[in-house]
Order: sequence, then structure tokens, then C-alpha cells
Amino acid sequence: MTAGTTTARIRWGDVLLSAVAAVSWAFLAMAGVAALGLHLLGADSAASLGPLTAAAVVLAVGGSVTPSGDVSAFGLEGQAAESAVDIAPLGVGLVGALVLGWVFARSLRRVGETVGWGELAARTGVLAGLFVALLAFLAWAGHDSVTIDGKTLAGLGGLVDPAQRAG
Repeated sequence: MTAGTTTARIRWGDVLLSAVAAVSWAFLAMAGVAALGLHLLGADSAASLGPLTAAAVVLAVGGSVTPSGDVSAFGLEGQAAESAVDIAPLGVGLVGALVLGWVFARSLRRVGETVGWGELAARTGVLAGLFVALLAFLAWAGHDSVTIDGKTLAGLGGLVDPAQRAG
């Protein structure tokens, strides 16, 4: 498959359908990996799994989570508690990137032997726009108040300071 300068018409229905398929499968795979990881960590017993999963997917693509309230269970005090949590679940992001690339490349097989630059640019633009739109929706869906009880997280690698457990 090579990029060429053919002047074939761009079939916008196929472009949109392939972008919807690629982005949908990528986000489903990322949500599945995030939900499984959160469940294996036991986070679903401390908070609601839906908003946590959405937040983990948004974190995987470069977003951030802002803690509020009493976050002393995480070892943060005072001004440090007002910052954002900026972690990147790399496995979630990697799964999403691999699935997105694989489905996008498979959709190019149906175009023909030669893909024109215009059609390739159109497919890439629609794919990127749809990805950002779905990411914005997930950021909105993950924008929720999640109460995490620090006592239930005490077994997860000692996140709670032993001096704070006694008090």
C-alpha cells in the first residue's frame, strides 16, 4: 500500500465509518484494561468503578485528576494537596494506541492498492477529530466526585501513613 497522487473521489461515508470503528474499538479496549486494572487493585470497593475508569482513560491520554477535600490519606499535606495528580497508566494508553493503529491500518486495505494524499489526510483528520471529541466526552463523564476511603486503601502498598492510621 503506497501513497499516491490519484484523483479518486473521497468516499466520506467510508471515511467516517472507519474513524468511528477505530476510535470506538480503541476506547473500548482502553476502558476494559483500565476497569480490569482498577478492579485488580481493589479500587472498585473503595469508589465507583465507572468514573474511576473514565478518569483512568483520560489520564492515559495526558489528562490530570485534581484531588479535593481531605487527601491526607495519600500522604499529601497542605499546599501539596491542592495540586493535580498527574500519573499516566501507560498500559491503558499503549493498548488504545495499538488498537487504534491496527483498526485504522486495516481500514486502509479496503481503499485500494494506492491511497491518495487527500484521502489519507481526510481519514487522519476525521480520526483525530473524533478521538478528541470522544475524549472530551470521557473527561466530562469522569468529572465526578469520587469518595475514596483511605482506610480501605491501607493494604495497597502502604499508601496511608502509619502515624495517620492511629489517629
